[in-house]
Amino acid sequence: MPDSRKTLPYEQALKVILEAIPATAVTTVGVRQALGLVLAEDARVTRDMPDLPRSAVDGFAVQSDQGPSFTVVQEIRAGILPERALSPGEAAAIMTGAVVPEGADCIVMMEDCHLVGDQVSTEEVLKPGALINPAGDEAHIEDVFATAGTPITAAVHPALFCAGLTEVPVHRPPRVALLVSGDEVLEIEDGPSPGRVFNTNRYIIEAVCAGLGVPIVATHAVEDDELTTRHLLAKLDDECDMIVTSGGVSMGRYDHLGAILRGDGFELLVGGTDIKPGRPLHVARSGKGTLVFGMPGYPSALLTNAFLYLVPALKKAAGRADFATRWFPVELADAMRGRPEKIYLNRVRFHRKDSQWFAHDPGSQMSSHFLNFARCHGLVRMPMEAPEGHPGGAFTLDPGTVVPALDFGWELT
Repeated sequence: MPDSRKTLPYEQALKVILEAIPATAVTTVGVRQALGLVLAEDARVTRDMPDLPRSAVDGFAVQSDQGPSFTVVQEIRAGILPERALSPGEAAAIMTGAVVPEGADCIVMMEDCHLVGDQVSTEEVLKPGALINPAGDEAHIEDVFATAGTPITAAVHPALFCAGLTEVPVHRPPRVALLVSGDEVLEIEDGPSPGRVFNTNRYIIEAVCAGLGVPIVATHAVEDDELTTRHLLAKLDDECDMIVTSGGVSMGRYDHLGAILRGDGFELLVGGTDIKPGRPLHVARSGKGTLVFGMPGYPSALLTNAFLYLVPALKKAAGRADFATRWFPVELADAMRGRPEKIYLNRVRFHRKDSQWFAHDPGSQMSSHFLNFARCHGLVRMPMEAPEGHPGGAFTLDPGTVVPALDFGWELT
């Protein structure tokens, strides 16, 4: 069990969390119900595609070594099989996607032909195979077109129908519960009250889960009371795969969640991480295997932890193969501060010029400030060590420095 007084480096904490994600249950659903789920097995085509040679255009099917004039003997529409094979000197009027008749080995586009009565002629050079999609041109039977771990998105879902699948094995989405603690927390319907704050953290987690298609099966607010908190955690432990809590994980007198997760009945996996904001994160596993993410109370810290740790955990729990954070390089447009021995995750706005992404400081990086997240697109990751030539303590990276970044919208796809 980790020392609850010792924080873990970002990468180590993430590795510990991801290794604790249990295998998700697999079930089979009809393709109409599969949108938003994750494939548990490779998806394979059920027959050659196309199953027969098809015309790529509207035109005339002919034999390339004949012509330049042909007698039109039939018309072939998409979905209707040819009446008969073509003999030398014959042509078939054919529509896009229609089956090419035997005896024809090329298609001439309608606009390259001259039709008088049942006689069609062309000045085009006829080439075998021209404008014909051969059988199996796109895929052969049993070819894999989507691998296990692929989210069934708006692009993948119609491909299941195109391939002729009627049902697919999928991972059951993780069942997530949300528990917000704090006597100071109000809902907006309550109206303002001196010294109290509106519930922001619930809606951070709800937005993250909704973006990933992960259902929240229960949402609770709990007073700063240890016994009440324990009873609610025990109830949710029976219903869920993950519990996300907000507040109560620092070392104050009323921070009961941290004490509970560090105590009996839980295996503490992470007792703090070397990031700012978001250092007090606690992650523990119950005896039943439920993972509890004890998030800090400041919304800025909770949002940062949500994208650094919870998002990849939810993706893996959902069965996704692409659960790793998509860090990408950006160039700082403004100077930004960091501090040795701790990873600062600074909120930023992005813009792209030519082939380079730039990150702008929105004006405040204070943990107690949150409103400027409404103008931000993501986070940049500051180094843990001061660049060469900087004295000890806080340091500032100059504009033009390249740092890793994550984009909120991209991470929720």
